[in-house]
Amino acid sequence: MGHGGFFKTPGVGQRYMAAAMNCPISVMETAGEGGAWGMALLADFAVNRAAGETLASYLDGRVFARMETSTMQPDPADLAGFAAFLKRYEQGLAVEKTAAAQVG
Repeated sequence: MGHGGFFKTPGVGQRYMAAAMNCPISVMETAGEGGAWGMALLADFAVNRAAGETLASYLDGRVFARMETSTMQPDPADLAGFAAFLKRYEQGLAVEKTAAAQVG
């Protein structure tokens, strides 16, 4: 389940996260909302929760129960592209290590 600014533009972050994690990524319609929204939910929970109600049951039953969710599967071309990127990135770590040794 993805949430946060990375998922602000529908489909974009979800697509790349699915490739990076090699698994389906689901997002709710509120996925792009940030910390202020989360803090407002916590405040509402603190004020309006039922006796003995947990945060998890509050979120599942009251906040997210009717939220639309979309799930995106990893695309094979994106998986291949991410694997190529990661291989090049790992090869570049030696350059970074050498540069850091020279400077520090």
